[in-house]
Amino acid sequence: MILYASNEYYGEGIPIPFPATAEEVRKELEKLDAGVQPLFIRGDGPVWHFEDRLDPAALYQEAGVEKLNRLAGLVDAMDLDAQKVFAGVLRAESVNGLDDILDIASNLGRYEFIEDVTSNKELGGWLVEHGQAGVEFPEAVRPYLDYAGIGAAYYSDHGGAYTPNGYVKRREVVQTQKETDRPAFALTLASPTGTVRLDLPASDDELEQAKRALGIDDLGSAAIKDVEIGCPWAHLLPRDAITMEDANVLAECVRGMTREELRVFGAVLEVEEPCSFHEAGTIAMDIYDYELVDSSERGYAITALRYAGAGDEILEILEGFTDFDALGRSEMEADGVRETSFGSVKRLSAPWPQQEPELGQTMC
Repeated sequence: MILYASNEYYGEGIPIPFPATAEEVRKELEKLDAGVQPLFIRGDGPVWHFEDRLDPAALYQEAGVEKLNRLAGLVDAMDLDAQKVFAGVLRAESVNGLDDILDIASNLGRYEFIEDVTSNKELGGWLVEHGQAGVEFPEAVRPYLDYAGIGAAYYSDHGGAYTPNGYVKRREVVQTQKETDRPAFALTLASPTGTVRLDLPASDDELEQAKRALGIDDLGSAAIKDVEIGCPWAHLLPRDAITMEDANVLAECVRGMTREELRVFGAVLEVEEPCSFHEAGTIAMDIYDYELVDSSERGYAITALRYAGAGDEILEILEGFTDFDALGRSEMEADGVRETSFGSVKRLSAPWPQQEPELGQTMC
């Protein structure tokens, strides 16, 4: 990334390549008129919009130079498509300084880019062609449509910006009610060059974007500074044995669970006490091997009898001659039912062994 510092808006400017040290930047700035700080900054390629959005004072501050170095790492790693998005977002968003620019460069996945759409008319045509105009227009009426008006209405509602390469805007967040109810599952990763909050499960593109933001080739080398899991069983997961791969697998499993399965998972975690995210992920992948059951001994006995083929008539006959509580207690012990704060749970494939009167702490 190369920035140009100048005392005049149309001046040629002094080129300053980044990454650079604060001393290297200072020496380049000394080439300008003595005692006069640059008033304008511009750049090449995707950063050519900087002149209206970057405070020249950043060039004289170590913190500012450090942020510019982080930005250079992100910009230099962008392919041509990413550069087009970045340049467009700088025009579309309200940018108030270097922190905003860094945030945009680190989160290009929040935006979508429509290639070669540079006007309301072209946008309207694209929307109709791709079935995103809000109305399905028959082929017969399309030659008579006001494409410019359709595009203008969409632009007014969604914002964004037209660039010489296309139209860029914030990506629509389309979620079902089931998805919006999903609890948070995220890791905060840190490296010497920055910090990133990564929502899981993450796609390959999102993982690559996180690498660029952190300036590393392998997310396994990033430090995990925080784990955010918005589930009541989150405290049952070990926090000292986490890998990016295991966390992503576990998050993928959790995302696919129903509300009932999330309760089952919490109950099994309480029983199994996994020593790592990997073990927790194995439990999650085998969630169908576990079942929440009736917590009352009488209820469990009646359910067991029904599974054995007893109908209402037989149960009525047994009612006055059977100790259902004793029968339920016996069946629970045989099936390895465990009591947890999430409800009673059992393992279907192989019953858990009978609990000792006093359990010692599991050693991981």
